[in-house]
Amino acid sequence: MAFASAWLATDNAIVALFKQATPSVFEGMSLVGVDTLHLFPTTYEVQAAVEAQYGKDAHVTKPLGCETTEDFTATYGHCEELHHGDFDMHSKVEPFKRALGEVGREILVTVSRRPRPRGPRARIMHGF
Repeated sequence: MAFASAWLATDNAIVALFKQATPSVFEGMSLVGVDTLHLFPTTYEVQAAVEAQYGKDAHVTKPLGCETTEDFTATYGHCEELHHGDFDMHSKVEPFKRALGEVGREILVTVSRRPRPRGPRARIMHGF
């Protein structure tokens, strides 16, 4: 099993729950993260703290062929000038798919929520 973490409080709580409630599952679990190369510095601190607290190194991937933000910009363009779908594909989707292949897990657990649009968009999406 692989658990995808964005190093948010909810993700970290789930890691803690796995460790406490199902230690055998936790031991066999791969912790997966994606470094978009555009993260806040504190995100790296949280990742390091989670790895240290639970004794589990995360398998972290970056955009293909990139190690730095400068590499990303040279390869794909500046993040603020890219279409959001292209940015997401290069910095999140492709590295995430690659990470799952690299850890060789068949089951993925992720924390996601359904967006809750407000205003006119909500009425369009819900038909009223």
